[in-house]
Amino acid sequence: MGEMKMHSKALEIGQYIPIHYHFQMLSDSDRMNSFKTAIDMAVKPGYKVAELGCGTGVMSYLAASKGAQVWSVEYNPELVSASRKFISENNMSDKVKIYHGDATNWLPPEPVDLVICEMLHSALLREKQVKVIEAFRKAHHARFGSIPKFMPNATLLAVQPVNQLYDFYGYYAPVPFFQSAYHNAVDCEALGDPAVYKIVDYDNASEESYKSKVSIVVNQDSELNALRFITKSLMSMDFKTGKTVDWHNQHLVLPLPYTYNVKAGQSINLSFDYRPGDSIDILQNSLSIKLKNPASTEKEFLIA
Repeated sequence: MGEMKMHSKALEIGQYIPIHYHFQMLSDSDRMNSFKTAIDMAVKPGYKVAELGCGTGVMSYLAASKGAQVWSVEYNPELVSASRKFISENNMSDKVKIYHGDATNWLPPEPVDLVICEMLHSALLREKQVKVIEAFRKAHHARFGSIPKFMPNATLLAVQPVNQLYDFYGYYAPVPFFQSAYHNAVDCEALGDPAVYKIVDYDNASEESYKSKVSIVVNQDSELNALRFITKSLMSMDFKTGKTVDWHNQHLVLPLPYTYNVKAGQSINLSFDYRPGDSIDILQNSLSIKLKNPASTEKEFLIA
């Protein structure tokens, strides 16, 4: 019963990622290269760093390897034990301290220069990145009188109309799925440029509705049957050179309940509403589409 309560609470706060998922995250070279490059750029010897939701402890290890003192918090007790073991086996126990707790009400014993938080889900759904960072930012300022830097610095959210192939050995099954941002998807055709609907600045981000309206011009005659949600995070920036380190989450591709014949030059007006950390179905059920042809005839479709 206690484990069930912990799991339920963890799902609510978006901090429960079982250990068997972490091999894929550790093996994701795009993710790991982005974080390592950003940490190498941002962390200086003597820095004090906090990590919110440390998982296996790899980001804390990378920061400590650059000479930082690191305090980390993790909600899943299985991962707390595993990360402490891994940190010890990698000879970093003197530089990394891992706490068991809820990141929304945890603070390190001292003020920090940098906070690493990777509770990033596509479209900022499901996980509680914004909630956790907002709570930490306010608590750190209240106790220590300062606001540290955050990694990532910001996240850009965009949406794009696509034609997605949903044929599986002759079986038609339009289901939501995640798509690599780093490999060309030959079965997915973009029908217009991505439209940014939200820029989340973690220095100021707060839980709020992402109520959005965007208009996208179709670039070719085709069939519109899905929307691709794009999530790009600015991990770090060198202010002297202007160089940035970016990372894309996997795209979220949501099928539409109907297939729409669209023409080049036609406008697609999209609207939707969700809050960061919401489930995917809340976003999907809020979608509405208006198709507007060059002659300005407008048709509206509510997707529910």
